[in-house]
Amino acid sequence: MSSLKKIEGFPALREAADPARRERFLVLIKLAKDASVPDYTACRARFGRQIYSAEVDRSVLERLEHDPAVEAVSISRDLPLID
Repeated sequence: MSSLKKIEGFPALREAADPARRERFLVLIKLAKDASVPDYTACRARFGRQIYSAEVDRSVLERLEHDPAVEAVSISRDLPLID
């Protein structure tokens, strides 16, 4: 996982690298200009033309990294509760 350059968010990347933590990830994906949503991901919500959310398996992170249609990926992480 250390070779993933498109994945944003260091704490989330560290979590993605630990197979004991979880197998599925909620991610935001930024597409390259005029690119389509890759057929191996399911769009949950769109945010304009280039950004969408998806839930993906750990193996898909590697695939996203090498996909020229994908500009960046941000892994969602849980925020602590505020009392």
